[in-house]
Amino acid sequence: MPGHFETPEQRQECQLETCLQFERYCRRATACIFTLTTALRLLGVDWDPAASVTSMPRLHADALQTVVDHRNNKGRDRHALARPGTKRVAPTAVFVSSIPIETIEIAEGITCTTPEFTWFMFSRFLGLKDLVILGDAMMRRNTLHEPLTLDGFADLIARVECRAHRNGIRPPKGITQCRKALELMEEHTDSVMETILRLTLECYGLPRPVVNLPVRLPDGRLIFLDLAFPEAMVAVEYDGRHHSEQWAQDSLRRFAIEASGWAYVQVIGLGFITDADKRHVAELVGRLIRERTGKNYLLSTPLPLERVPDRRREAWKERPSGLTVAY
Repeated sequence: MPGHFETPEQRQECQLETCLQFERYCRRATACIFTLTTALRLLGVDWDPAASVTSMPRLHADALQTVVDHRNNKGRDRHALARPGTKRVAPTAVFVSSIPIETIEIAEGITCTTPEFTWFMFSRFLGLKDLVILGDAMMRRNTLHEPLTLDGFADLIARVECRAHRNGIRPPKGITQCRKALELMEEHTDSVMETILRLTLECYGLPRPVVNLPVRLPDGRLIFLDLAFPEAMVAVEYDGRHHSEQWAQDSLRRFAIEASGWAYVQVIGLGFITDADKRHVAELVGRLIRERTGKNYLLSTPLPLERVPDRRREAWKERPSGLTVAY
């Protein structure tokens, strides 16, 4: 039920039942292709777009979003009460795709757009930050759908652009946003807040951290650091948990990491809310990197997210011959 907390598994189960009911009462000759918010829920993607689409009722979770080819007749969105003799399962919002729709069958008789195509569909409605968050969520280490990679998203963009070039037309709306997002996305993240933390550090000019870097501790254990700056040996991890027993475990983990020579920054949920909080975290991480490498990356004013990929490319072009840049 939209409006309260649900796990990805619960969202998937609930959405699948709603879509099955809809298909039973739908009078279309062919099965519907579900997309956007409905597809996210069917795929079990661990990100709820509710806060990002508040002003767009057609994308709300209580509606069923479907997509048709531009050659089909676009059906009307259904908002009216059911006619006598019919059953209304949910309001529907119909979208049109000007490019071939890429689909996946979730269950017998239930089809939705692939994760990558769903991400592309969202590019017309989401800001850059949310599009990056969505892309990261689709490439988590543990997902209910098939594992995805950055190459998969890049291939989709290439197919869309090649088709437009071949037909002598402009690429569809949203493709530029997709290209920008792709440069900021990372595979194998664990949470939305981890993505936001990484983007915040990059906006303040810090090098792009390595996500889930494997580190062997002195006792032989292999752990994975959320965000790591290997050259400086600085680790940054987000922790939104508050249970005392988890704090104890985290303290022991932190001690082992620091004993290995790493500087460790733990960011907790209550300390990463305001812009001032985020600046404080960036300054702390920047100071540790400077102390350990002699390099000062920190910017006094954060860059707009759109500028981060440009700055990384500029740093690469300006690097001294034979040297690499930590971006």
